[in-house]
Amino acid sequence: METRDLERPKTKEEIVYEQLKELILQGGIPLNTFLSQRTLAGKVDAAVITVRAALRQLENDGLVENVPHWGVRVPEETPATVQDRYRLRRLFELEAAREIVRNREQIDSSDLLKIAAQCDGIDLDPEGDLHEFGDLHYRLHMEIVDLAGSPLMSRMYERINLKKLFFWNALRTWKNSSTRHIGDHGALVEALFSSPEDEVVTLLEQHINRGLENELKMLKSQNT
Repeated sequence: METRDLERPKTKEEIVYEQLKELILQGGIPLNTFLSQRTLAGKVDAAVITVRAALRQLENDGLVENVPHWGVRVPEETPATVQDRYRLRRLFELEAAREIVRNREQIDSSDLLKIAAQCDGIDLDPEGDLHEFGDLHYRLHMEIVDLAGSPLMSRMYERINLKKLFFWNALRTWKNSSTRHIGDHGALVEALFSSPEDEVVTLLEQHINRGLENELKMLKSQNT
C-alpha cells in the first residue's frame, strides 16, 4: 500500500497544497496580512477552486486562518502562544507516556518504532526534506498519545494545532544544526517500552523542553 501511494501521481490540489506550505514556511506569504484566494492563486499559478481546497488542508494543519469577508492570513507566533502550546503538549504527552508504561505488555510498539526510525533516518543536512521530517515528527508524537488508549485525549491533543508547531519546529531546526539530535526519537521510543516510568517521563520532558527552548531562541533571533 505504501509503495502504491508513493508511485501515485499527485493531484493538482496536493501540488498546490505543497507549494503554499513551502511559501508559508519560507516566509513568502507575509504574516498577519489578509490575502484573497485569487491573490494566492496567482502566486502558485492555479485556479481559485484548487487553492480553496488546498487552503482547507492548510487550515487543518494550523498554518493559515480563513476569516470570512476578510481573507486568509498566516497568524504570527509569539513566545506566549508557543509556550502555551508546549504546556498543553507536555500535559498530554507525559500522561500518555505514563499510560503506555503501565500497559506496555499489551501494546504493539512496532508502528511507533518504525516512525521513530524514519524520523532519525532523515538526512539532516540543509538539503534534507524538512517537510517529511515535520510530518513524521508529528505522527510520532500523535502515535504516542494514541497508544494511551483514550480517544478523547487524542482528539483534544489534535485540537491544539500541533501540526503547525511541528512544521515550524522542523524549519527552525533545519536552520540551526546545533539543535538537531540524531537518534533521539528511537532512543525515546525504546525507553517507553523498557525503562522505569520515572526515567521515561524525564526523557520525554527533556525532549519536549528542548523543543520549546529551540523555538523561543529562534523567535527571539527573528525579532532582533
